[in-house]
Amino acid sequence: MTCFKWTTPGPAILLAAAMLAGCATAPTEQTAPQTPVSSKQQAYEERVAQLVQQDPLFALLTAEIASQRGDTYSATLAYTEAAKQQRNPDLAKRAVEISLAESQLELALNAAKVWAELSPEDKQASRSVMLLQLGTNKVDEALPALKTYLNDIKNAETSHPGLGTVTVEKAALDMLMRIPDKPKAYATALDLFGNDPADVEVQTMLAQVANASELHAQAVGHIENVVRKLPQERFYVLMAQFMEKRDGNPNNAMQLIDGLANQNPDWFGARLYLARNHTQLQQWQQARQRFGEMIALQPDNIPLYSSQGFVLTQLKDYKAAEKHFRIYLDKTAPADRQNEVLIHATLSDMAVERKDYTAALKWLDSTPNATDDLDIQLKKSALFEKQGKAPSAKKVLNQFKAKNEDESVRLALAKSQLAESQKAPAEAATELELALLNYPDQPDLLYERAMVAERQDDLPNVEQFLKRLITVRPDNPHGYNALGYTWAENNIRLNEALDLIKKAVELAPNDPFILDSLGWVHYRLGEMDNAETTLKKAYGLRQDEEIGLHLMEVLIKSGKQDEARQLGQNLTGRYPDSKPLKKLVQQLEDI
Repeated sequence: MTCFKWTTPGPAILLAAAMLAGCATAPTEQTAPQTPVSSKQQAYEERVAQLVQQDPLFALLTAEIASQRGDTYSATLAYTEAAKQQRNPDLAKRAVEISLAESQLELALNAAKVWAELSPEDKQASRSVMLLQLGTNKVDEALPALKTYLNDIKNAETSHPGLGTVTVEKAALDMLMRIPDKPKAYATALDLFGNDPADVEVQTMLAQVANASELHAQAVGHIENVVRKLPQERFYVLMAQFMEKRDGNPNNAMQLIDGLANQNPDWFGARLYLARNHTQLQQWQQARQRFGEMIALQPDNIPLYSSQGFVLTQLKDYKAAEKHFRIYLDKTAPADRQNEVLIHATLSDMAVERKDYTAALKWLDSTPNATDDLDIQLKKSALFEKQGKAPSAKKVLNQFKAKNEDESVRLALAKSQLAESQKAPAEAATELELALLNYPDQPDLLYERAMVAERQDDLPNVEQFLKRLITVRPDNPHGYNALGYTWAENNIRLNEALDLIKKAVELAPNDPFILDSLGWVHYRLGEMDNAETTLKKAYGLRQDEEIGLHLMEVLIKSGKQDEARQLGQNLTGRYPDSKPLKKLVQQLEDI
């Protein structure tokens, strides 16, 4: 019998309270107690202490249940109080374990202090107090113990040179990185070790702490001191990484390492640094060079062949890319292969490029777990469609069993798009509506269903599904834009269309297609200056055919034929087969 109701925090402790002395009320805070504690919290802590004193065994049993149920505060409190009353350091250690498991550092620190007090010779206890003080930004409190700890390591190094597992500087780095207040960590490092430019170990440690503290100029300065004494590859690479953060771009750092790599043909790490940066910057020729140099230096470093393969695909050197991928696959055990699915998909795409559809299909089918991989099956379906084998493409999609909502949605979209490509709009709509039965508010399904209706000039359904999309995703700009553009294109409800598209612009102010819609509705409203300004902005962001055609039409309507002709020439160079463009160009010639 109890009037207790399971809530968090305080489940088990409150259960004990309820059974022993009627109902109790725990503080609602789940976090560690603050200083000063509230009267409610103080009363709760006193109640827990009383319960532990009355029946310690039952209190600890229920504390374990509290821990398992996520009530870290009550469990830690009970174990800490029991440790005090019974003078048992093991109970305090258990309190530390419980609170650390939920990253409740303040609670853990309070328990660790009790543990250390009860077991003053236990180095693990005192070390735990120091670490938790550092982790809670109580650096000044931790500093005496930290100095003692580092001094012990230094004495061990002196007494037994070469036998220690860690240097003073490495141990200090580990400790200092635990301090959340990073500038405080850097200041503490300077306080502990000073700043002797000739001390390589200290300068390396200071550079890393400064970098973690986002004091990048200081980090570079410290590592420069290091390379003056030890001009080694690893230190130069570290300096380059710090320089990137200091400068906000990799240019100076890459220039430095590039020069050093050219001077030192056996420097692998420098080339790896450059290759990674060239890849991130999509500088594919330079990446190819550096990966090639690394393979020459370490021909048995098999993962390099995979990386070079992806670089070569970007350069459309498909023959060389396939060669590198095959080396990687042949020389890597199946369990150790990275990105294997992507490699197979890429090899299939390359086979499609050379119209070798048999090889493309083979690469897809040989992908590990191919039948359960939706991306592979979608590629397989698209491959059949590309060959004019629509029934086979449809069969692939129909055979796949979606495992979750995401796969169900993507599969429905693929089925709908396949149906549309086969001139079966009713089937396309049906596939989407079947999916919407299970996921009625799924935004991608709603949007695509509206687009299917739009392509069939089914305005009522366009409006129905886009309005639903706006309702379920009021922060999605594309619903507002699509409905507004639909009305503008049909030259109806133009003021409402303008309001909708303005809302879309608020949500995505630099989306060129939404700006295109805004320009187009201004055009429909006869606001030519606004239309021209907005469309020029959209076209400046993306030189898309439809945006260009809209702008060209506005220029013609505004009597700016010369500008329109110039734009028409630019568009013709980009889209020489565009029928709407040819129509506008002819219209200009007839003026």
